[in-house]
Amino acid sequence: MAEYAFAQHPSAQPQPAEHLVLTGASGGIGRALALQLAKAGYRLSLQGRDAAKLAATCAQVLAVAPASQLVHSASFDLTDPAAVIAFCQQAEAACPVDGLINCAGANLSRAPAQNPDWPALEQMLALNFRVPLLLQECLLPGMLARGHGTILQVLSTCVSFANPGVAAYSASKSALESYSKVLRRELQDSGVRVLHLIPGGVDTGFRATARPEYLAPEAVASAALAMLQAPAAAHWHEVVVRPPVERNWA
Repeated sequence: MAEYAFAQHPSAQPQPAEHLVLTGASGGIGRALALQLAKAGYRLSLQGRDAAKLAATCAQVLAVAPASQLVHSASFDLTDPAAVIAFCQQAEAACPVDGLINCAGANLSRAPAQNPDWPALEQMLALNFRVPLLLQECLLPGMLARGHGTILQVLSTCVSFANPGVAAYSASKSALESYSKVLRRELQDSGVRVLHLIPGGVDTGFRATARPEYLAPEAVASAALAMLQAPAAAHWHEVVVRPPVERNWA
């Protein structure tokens, strides 16, 4: 697990903004969101699988925000439970965590539903479903103790519409959606919000070929930022963002 420490400049002013843990910050939506959050004044603890790409994200964050806003950063495989727990403990120890954004995810198979790609399905259930639950388990106690916090799940429109070839991915994202809806209900009076951002097609390295007609990562990041900044009296529980070219809605 590669880690990066960021020393605070002696003249830097304390940052009153919230401290957010963001996964999947190496690129795509995660990188775009890290930059927009930094510009908005949030303090960040960033995770990414690729050390070089995460370092590039951190450099871009530092170019637009004070070093004090970059609380912690580490590159590791999220399916390693020990690494996840250590990352959460280090982020919380550095600064109380006010929010978790589960942005990391992967679609590893296009196998038809009648012929499951079992290894890929297990990998997606681990990364897209079980990992967010472990992150929540690590960070929720602090939020609940302080009576304040946000969990933002980055899902996909596949949770609402059946598209051929994405059965395993849809199942993993739908599992997280269903679990989180119950969590939202259970935490209703706790001061901790549980939010769902549901983007349609996004033009990122997540895809094998470029799709410029799809959403830019920055557009999805802007929607996430708006959800986080919504008034306390108005929880934006679910926001769906689609490119104009999509037609898969009721």
